[in-house]
Amino acid sequence: MEESSPMKLVVEQLSASYGSINAIRGINLTCETGETVAVIGSNGAGKSTTLNCICGVVPASEGEVLLDGFDILDKPPHKIAMMGIAQVPEGRRVFPRLTVLENLEMGAYIVNDKAVLKERLEYVYNLFPRLAERQRQNAGDLSGGEQQMLVIGRALMRNPKFLLMDEPSLGLAPVVVENIFDIIAGLVKSSETGIILVEQNAAIALSIANRGYVLENGEITIEASAEELLHDDKVKAAYIGG
Repeated sequence: MEESSPMKLVVEQLSASYGSINAIRGINLTCETGETVAVIGSNGAGKSTTLNCICGVVPASEGEVLLDGFDILDKPPHKIAMMGIAQVPEGRRVFPRLTVLENLEMGAYIVNDKAVLKERLEYVYNLFPRLAERQRQNAGDLSGGEQQMLVIGRALMRNPKFLLMDEPSLGLAPVVVENIFDIIAGLVKSSETGIILVEQNAAIALSIANRGYVLENGEITIEASAEELLHDDKVKAAYIGG
């Protein structure tokens, strides 16, 4: 039996503006199911805007976003989510007054089959045992690291084809960042989901990615394998150090 071809997410000539400010210009990037693509760059480079355009949160002024050849750029965010794209937003946006379990159930709000819901909860709890321990606790009472686990878990409850992660290390202590990325690395190895990882911590992002893009002043300036970017002198000087 032949294996099915990977699904592709293709961004072509994507541009977006905030008023008179051009946030991103002519962005081209691709991701296939089963691979992880890192997008690195300094603060304000346009990384979050790129993800928000793909998810339909920010309107694009030009370009295309193709999900397996189908242009989704004119679709509203909830339709894009239903088509298989889930975002882990910057800033750990949990529902603070809902429990951990209720937050996770919100991620699977379109699932009506109780058996499927139970299966997805078990998957998330196996990935994040801490969430299973805290499932009856309000999300607003969790630590920063636990909230980050929760928003990743909530996105995975949709069983997405593509997971867009926006600065998962932001505001977390180094030991917590290491723990979160150990979990993400495990997800990368075991999942058929395509992952686009936006991250200022270039070294840790590229260490688990297959390929990477450098985004500077709203434009892609370098595209290469993660290994090549880790050893690129310009990238090391600007984003990795040492």
